[in-house]
Amino acid sequence: MFVKQVIGVDDSAAMLNAARKRVASLDNVSLERGRLESLPIDDAALDAAIFFLVLHYVEDPVATLAEAKRVLRPDGKLVIADMTPHDREEYRRSMGHVWQGFSQKEMTGWLKDAGFTSARYLPLPADPSAKGPGLFVASARAPV
Repeated sequence: MFVKQVIGVDDSAAMLNAARKRVASLDNVSLERGRLESLPIDDAALDAAIFFLVLHYVEDPVATLAEAKRVLRPDGKLVIADMTPHDREEYRRSMGHVWQGFSQKEMTGWLKDAGFTSARYLPLPADPSAKGPGLFVASARAPV
């Protein structure tokens, strides 16, 4: 076991049901219904938080990042994987994306505005067989 406890949060009952099937045999995973903008997690409860391909769905990224900071312990780490900027307008219509990816300048600025330190942004190498936009990984730390 790599971590003591994992808490998964999603606002979609269908996504939570699918996740429950995948993690049914894992004793250290709990799943909660909630929104990124108001996580059902106590203040300073987590050592790390991961936002994986979800930030492009929220209206206010800075408020959502600040909520992540709220649930992190001092010096806790936030890791974000999401899309680099793209022009696929159909993602808004067909999948409900609010944002069409995020630039390094936007992401590192928003992390700073949300109160994080040590913000980093790394575009990931493109997979030649991938059909979607490019991806990046960003990370930052909650202040001590």
